[in-house]
This record gives sequence, structure tokens and C-alpha cells, in this order.
Amino acid sequence: MCGGLGALLPVNSWWFRAGFAALAVLTGGAFAALYLLLWWLLPQESPLNRRRGGAWRLLLALALALATGAAWVAHAGGSLKSPTGQDLFWPGMLLALSAVFFLRQLRG
Repeated sequence: MCGGLGALLPVNSWWFRAGFAALAVLTGGAFAALYLLLWWLLPQESPLNRRRGGAWRLLLALALALATGAAWVAHAGGSLKSPTGQDLFWPGMLLALSAVFFLRQLRG
């Protein structure tokens, strides 16, 4: 995943990894799930096989990071609960991971 984002920006991929690790610790694993989601969603880039359309990948990664952060804030504030009081954050994260994994399997 970081190879994909690292290829789009002039930043070493280890900075992305360190940032995701720090955010994963601070959010109780939410950004670790996002890292896994982006790893499945964004293809690894090779210097020999660069693709066009990197801007949409960057925008997608930023949108998913913002959505994960907003969901985590809602979860931490206690507003991400079902009518019966069950927490919906982790089931939602698992649903998003499952959907991306399923779509990747369809695309091949």
C-alpha cells in the first residue's frame, strides 16, 4: 500500500508506515484496519510499471482516512451505536474490509 502512496508523493514509504502505526496505536487499531483496506485497494507500484491515474488513488486514500477518522471520533464520542446500544464501529470496519476484499477477488 505504501508503495502505491509513496509513488504518488515525494515521501519515503516508511513515513506512511510510521504514521499509520502511530495512528493505529492512538485509535485502538482503526487505522491498522484502514492500512489493510488501502493495502488491498491500492496496487503496489513498480518503477518499471507506473500507471496513470495516481490522483484518484491519492484522493481515495485521503477520503478513506478522513472517513476512518470521522468514524473513530463518532465511536469515541459514543454516537456510533445501534438502537439496542451495540457498538457499530468494528462491524462497519469489518464490512468495509470484506467488501474491498470481495471486489478485489472479482477484479482478479
